[in-house]
Amino acid sequence: MNDWEHQYRNAVADITSPAALDEKILQRAKQFRPPQTENRWLSRAAGGCTALAVMILLVHPAQYLGALTPELRAAKNTQASPLHNWQPESAPQAAPDPWFDLRSQVQAGSYMELCRLWRRQQQGTLAERLPRDLENKAKTHCRLLPVNR
Repeated sequence: MNDWEHQYRNAVADITSPAALDEKILQRAKQFRPPQTENRWLSRAAGGCTALAVMILLVHPAQYLGALTPELRAAKNTQASPLHNWQPESAPQAAPDPWFDLRSQVQAGSYMELCRLWRRQQQGTLAERLPRDLENKAKTHCRLLPVNR
């Protein structure tokens, strides 16, 4: 054994509590008891009802595990199970954004094409409406630019 192990054991031996203190703590712990304010017969009846409920659950587990009676089983088989025709979901296909070029121009700070399309939309000659975010940008920026015809 190493020297530090001997020093550790000696230090631990010095820390132990005296036997008188241990006896005093044990006597105090024996005095702690739960209060006797509850009716023993009521407690026994509640325990018996709990035991009966547990026994019923253990004797008739089919009711709680989803087992079906023959009449319900026939009715259940006629309905389609949600997992009957299960197919794994395919990954959604990313559709190209038809307004990508215009959005790129707007982000770069060029509003000329946006204003041209917005004016055409205001006149009713644009076949497809601008998306809401582009309309909002057009409302804030296109009033300042001159009309190019």
